[in-house]
Amino acid sequence: MTTLNKMKTKFIFIAAAAALLMVGCGPKVSDMTTISGNLGADAAEEVEISIKPLEFVNKFPVVNGQFKAEVPKYTLGKARLKAGNIIGSFVSDGTPLTIKINDDKSLSVTSKYPDVSVQAKSDAYDKALQEIQLSYQGKIDAAKDEAAKDQLYEAYENEVKKMGLDAVNANSDNLVAVMALDNLRYLLSNDQVDSVLTTLDTSLAKVSTISTLAKTVSARKKTAEGQMFTDFVIQGKDKLSDYVGKGKYILVDFWASWCGPCKAELPNIKAVYQKYAGPQFDVLSVAVWDKKEDTINSAKEQGIVWNQIIDAQRIPTTLYGIDGIPHIILFGPDGTILKRDLRGEDIEAEVAKYVKPVK
Repeated sequence: MTTLNKMKTKFIFIAAAAALLMVGCGPKVSDMTTISGNLGADAAEEVEISIKPLEFVNKFPVVNGQFKAEVPKYTLGKARLKAGNIIGSFVSDGTPLTIKINDDKSLSVTSKYPDVSVQAKSDAYDKALQEIQLSYQGKIDAAKDEAAKDQLYEAYENEVKKMGLDAVNANSDNLVAVMALDNLRYLLSNDQVDSVLTTLDTSLAKVSTISTLAKTVSARKKTAEGQMFTDFVIQGKDKLSDYVGKGKYILVDFWASWCGPCKAELPNIKAVYQKYAGPQFDVLSVAVWDKKEDTINSAKEQGIVWNQIIDAQRIPTTLYGIDGIPHIILFGPDGTILKRDLRGEDIEAEVAKYVKPVK
């Protein structure tokens, strides 16, 4: 071995040893989180901290406005802190945490070891996301035409997507991945979500946000464009199959009376109904997540004269993986799903591909 190679090898060994030493001497994450803070002169006499998934609830005394507590580590969700009218949350991440009460009674939580703190990482993710949103909102507001706005929206979504995927990759075993995926659910395809879910630590599978997302994506894939419709029955009598798969093209609008965007689409649906309804085409409204009386009253006010299924609640949205309304689907005469999530001008454009106007 040459002298130069010996020097390189020696340097590598020294660097590796130094790195190991740094890891060994660095801050350690504990199985318990020590949290302390000053709640002010008018503080309640005790602080209650709960971590629901762990079924942990305990109360700690407040003396002269100050408290100190030790609670179990749990990095898949947030712990809840309540002291009188002060209510907030934090990540019990196994590092020493300090609580500060803001003027608006919200909590600021800082870690003694931010480099390994999930609390610090979740705050950083939130801050970065807000900065992107504020930056693009100003640009979008200043854009002079729709084409420019569309380009900005696309750039915004791409930046959020990249940041979110990076956050998931760096935090595949903690709350930050859950937060990022919750924001990415509308920006990723079903296959992309499936792929990302496989990279997560198995401990996240039982977190409600993740398990619900997995079920939603599975339902969407079963009811994707090109698939045959999935039937549902409401209160033992109203069936989707009473309308879909009966030889007509059927436009189905999943909506609710309290939903502003749903009401905004009704004029578009009404125009399509008036222009195309006949032997080949019809419309069906399915009211979800709503009170029966509110649906009936709103349908009359909005001039809905076509077929309706009311009081469907979450049955159809669960089956079709719908987590936002309005959600408008065009079904073919045999019940094949032709197009999902239609909005605005695209509603008539899609119907016009298959049906000729009758008026």
